[in-house]
Amino acid sequence: MRDSSEGRLFKSEDFSKKSLESQDFSDCVFEKCNFTESLLRRSKFSSCTFKNCNFSLVKLDGCRMQSIQFIDCKIVGAEFFKCDRTFFSVSFLSCLLHYCIFSDLNMKNSSFSKSKIKEGHFTDTNLSGADFEEVDLSGTIFHNCDLSKSDFSKAFNYTIDPATNNIKKAKFSLPEAVGLLCGFDIILL
Repeated sequence: MRDSSEGRLFKSEDFSKKSLESQDFSDCVFEKCNFTESLLRRSKFSSCTFKNCNFSLVKLDGCRMQSIQFIDCKIVGAEFFKCDRTFFSVSFLSCLLHYCIFSDLNMKNSSFSKSKIKEGHFTDTNLSGADFEEVDLSGTIFHNCDLSKSDFSKAFNYTIDPATNNIKKAKFSLPEAVGLLCGFDIILL
């Protein structure tokens, strides 16, 4: 039988290295909680908010994340591509996202606003209409992604190859847009 929690506030709880496998959370708020190396396999999170949480090295196999907000969270090594893709819907505000993998996901209209994505991996990801406002994308890879209508106008430290990604009607600003030329083996003076 699945355990379920609805409308609860979890504050300063330590879930590190614990199993929350096959549990359901709906309309819950997690504040200053530690999920480091937690096992979230086949858990369901619906309309939940994570604030100031450490979400590093979590195991997300089959985890459902639907209408989830991460605010001021530290997320390291999360393999989001292992989540249940049926209802996958997440947004990030002022988060540290280091070494996270978002491949093969539908993240249309997702927001990463004011976050730092270091060496993130987006392959075959639908990011059309995504918001990268004031996002540091150092070392992040975009390959075969739909970035159409995405907003990179205030993003920085990115390199995006227009030959391997759809950037139709995406917004960029100078001087950062020079990162679109890196794949062309040219010399800029």
